[in-house]
Amino acid sequence: MAEGWKLKEGVATYRTVSADQLWALCMKVLSSQAVKTTSYKYVLLRAIIENLYKTNDEFELSFNQLAESFARLYWNLVVRNGYSQGYQTSIEKGLMEFKLEFAIPEGASFDGLQKNHQNELIHRIEVSILRKYVVGALYADTNGLFYGFSKKSRKIVLTPGSYEFLLKYQTILFKLINYEMAKFLEKKNPNLTQGILLHEIENITKRESLKQFQQLIVEHSGHSCFYTEKPLVKAQRTIAVDHFVPWSFVHSDDLWNFVLTSSTLNSQKGVKLPAERFLGKLHERNQLLKQSGNVYVKQYMENYSFHQFEKIYNYTEFNGFEKGWLP
Repeated sequence: MAEGWKLKEGVATYRTVSADQLWALCMKVLSSQAVKTTSYKYVLLRAIIENLYKTNDEFELSFNQLAESFARLYWNLVVRNGYSQGYQTSIEKGLMEFKLEFAIPEGASFDGLQKNHQNELIHRIEVSILRKYVVGALYADTNGLFYGFSKKSRKIVLTPGSYEFLLKYQTILFKLINYEMAKFLEKKNPNLTQGILLHEIENITKRESLKQFQQLIVEHSGHSCFYTEKPLVKAQRTIAVDHFVPWSFVHSDDLWNFVLTSSTLNSQKGVKLPAERFLGKLHERNQLLKQSGNVYVKQYMENYSFHQFEKIYNYTEFNGFEKGWLP
């Protein structure tokens, strides 16, 4: 196979592959066996996991979706927190030039950027990093067993087997990726404490505010607690947008996984998985959202599937999350 980053496209391998074989490939990518002068491969693998729930029926992910994860992680890591990726890496140089070009204030997070600035940054990272280097490189490292790709079509296509594997083992993989990435960055930033860095990496792409989702849910479902059906007090910080399946498992913010509850119940629930009886209720709510005429709601709900959601729910328990929480 030619050097992976030079490939314009790559065809996925659809032969049956065991979980052990896929684990071996993941370990190869994360270990010193794979060439890594930057952290790009770690971030692409993490971006795929973060976007598992945004695939369509063909298991496709657009370069734009993946580039958004890249932009959010690297901006917060490099610009907001000041962690170096290594001397003169393309991503670090590009981010600092972008900051100067648009006069972004010190300490600004990705969520704090204007929407047009976010979109421009995502586009630049897609063109200069994702499409140019890393998509083909990771494809070659994994022998095409995880995904195929086309730079012309600007997408990757996961194999059904790799999709199931990533879905089933995502918590373990996410922690491994973050650990190896922290070790990599520690070498570039020798004055940092790895424990602190690891914690920051784990939560670096978490949204700062879920207010926009709260407004959409209120517009379509009203101001009541999903779990108790009691009215919620319309006061600041008394209403919480809850990840039905915990964020620490899905690592993704999706409208179909959000419900409203009180801040108190949200704290009590923590990272527990709600009782199975709430699944049907949430599906009914999501069916109403799918019928919405709101263009943003339609976009958020485009790839929602109850079959997939049930699978996520069951894999959450498999990954060690306590199931059966009740208010």
